Amino acid sequence: MRPRLRGEAYLIRFADDFICCFELESDARRYQAVLPKRLDRFSLSIAEEKTKLIRFGRFARRDSQRRGEGAPATFDFLGFTHYCGLSRAGKFKLKRKTSGKKLRVKLREMRLWFHHQLSTAVGEMWQVLNAKLRGHYQYYGINDNWPMLMAYRSKVRRMAKRHLSRRSQKSYVNWTDFNRFTDLHPLANPKCLTDLIAMNRQELCGGEK
Repeated sequence: MRPRLRGEAYLIRFADDFICCFELESDARRYQAVLPKRLDRFSLSIAEEKTKLIRFGRFARRDSQRRGEGAPATFDFLGFTHYCGLSRAGKFKLKRKTSGKKLRVKLREMRLWFHHQLSTAVGEMWQVLNAKLRGHYQYYGINDNWPMLMAYRSKVRRMAKRHLSRRSQKSYVNWTDFNRFTDLHPLANPKCLTDLIAMNRQELCGGEK
């Protein structure tokens, strides 16, 4: 496609999910029109519910306001919602947060996991719970996503209290008891965020600078 385009274009792909970025809207619309026909030649098709054309990037807010379109649109990719934000210096910054859909899925999975732990020793269960939390933090612990990490931990913490109260008819745990328990057996906390911008710069510089 590139030789047929007037502006710059990029493709970001992971497995069968991909994002196409175009400098010019006209190029994006041409690509959108041609892609289904090209895929059909290989008996493939686009997932319509996951496909959309949006204005995004450094000038998205300005152009959207000029056209009366409101705030720039967002998109979900690999479990993150990507959106146009500003840095502390007031410049454009691509920001990401855990997508609402993925957060609901993760909480539903955690709720189901707790349901199957009623007969598991508390100590053993707590170790696995912390491992699950650390795994979540390792994947979703990136720039600008701290509030969503803490929201997830807060909801899991409430699930844990409810779970301890459900283990028997006489085991109701109030918040005072639960806080005392977590003082002795802490729930894992996110410790730091991965700076994706710094990682990209390091890759561009050969991994050493």
